[in-house]
Amino acid sequence: MFNMDCHASSERGKTHAFPDGFWLRHSSKLLAVVMLLLLLSGCTSGRNLQGFDPGDLFSVKTVTLPALATALPSRTLTPTATRRSTSTPLPDATETRTPVPIFSPTPVVVDILTMLNAQNDKLELVEDVTIPDGSILRPGEMFVKSWRLKNVGDTIWNNGYQLLVAYTTPFASPQRSHAIFIRTTNLIDFSISTWGPRQYNVGKDQEVDLVIPLQAPKEPGDYVAEFFLVNQNNELIYPKFWIQFKVVLSKEAVAATAFAEQQLTATVDTSEVPALQDTPQPKEFDWSGEWLIRDPFSDMGMIPQHAWLMQDGEEVLGFFYDTDDEPVLIEGRTENYGQRLKGKFAQPWQNKAIAFEWRLLHTGDQFYSVTATGATEFGSVCGGRNGKKFPDTCSLPKGD
Repeated sequence: MFNMDCHASSERGKTHAFPDGFWLRHSSKLLAVVMLLLLLSGCTSGRNLQGFDPGDLFSVKTVTLPALATALPSRTLTPTATRRSTSTPLPDATETRTPVPIFSPTPVVVDILTMLNAQNDKLELVEDVTIPDGSILRPGEMFVKSWRLKNVGDTIWNNGYQLLVAYTTPFASPQRSHAIFIRTTNLIDFSISTWGPRQYNVGKDQEVDLVIPLQAPKEPGDYVAEFFLVNQNNELIYPKFWIQFKVVLSKEAVAATAFAEQQLTATVDTSEVPALQDTPQPKEFDWSGEWLIRDPFSDMGMIPQHAWLMQDGEEVLGFFYDTDDEPVLIEGRTENYGQRLKGKFAQPWQNKAIAFEWRLLHTGDQFYSVTATGATEFGSVCGGRNGKKFPDTCSLPKGD
């Protein structure tokens, strides 16, 4: 190898001439030499370059970078905004409940003159079990009419037979209903469990009791109503049978009416009239009248049925026909000035009744059911009268 000194040469300052094109032809070589000299030179006077290995110029050293204390932030993708359509947006797919309509059932009027007479069906009237001819009833009184009939025809009476009030009817109950046959009994009243067991088939020469709940008219007078038994072919079975009774006011009602008339016609002496008290009197409620109620035996929603109630003191009796046109009796007693009615209802030939508690709204023409704890009982019996709709607590279908 060779030794080299960094001191300036004594020949510095002298100029040498090079031929034309020399630098251009040898520029790359000269550049390499200059780079080599810079690497070899520490620019330190007297640096000893002995032991220098030119291979060191081409060795690759591995360098470990220090770890960063904080991780590099991850890149968050920003979604590209999509231009909305200018068309009308679709509504949200929200489930909506279609309200169940509440309607008033229209009574069906039957024209007897358009019906045929049965040829093979015949009956015989054995006796009037209840309400014999000439019975005295109070205005609005609830009662049960029972006829004992005998099948003297050639067919079997079944659950498809109906009872029809002929021509005109003094009762508010339906003109046409299921014919309810029960086993013969004289122990029958307007009360649950007093009727005998149902008799669904009545054979030839067999006796049976035909029963129906009714309400006496509110106006005093003499009344006669005729009935027909109708078979499955919508034919009239002869002979017809009837009920004949009289509606009269009780002695107490007559006295109260006379006193009221006397008070209206009497001259009032204002000098002896005591000063009016400011204490308001509690309102007295009355359940009497014709109602439109929800059928408690139907799972089809709010099926309205006509019901008839009569209040006598604290006692309330009534009935309605379910969706199968079969009678259901209502028995109860009032509390809290008549606003609350507690009782039971059932088909009268059943031994098990359903307990209930109904409460009138302050208007007095709507009621709703409550549970044993006093909470509103949704989906149960409720009703309205005098054109009032069902209360809001009856707005849900049964079971919701």
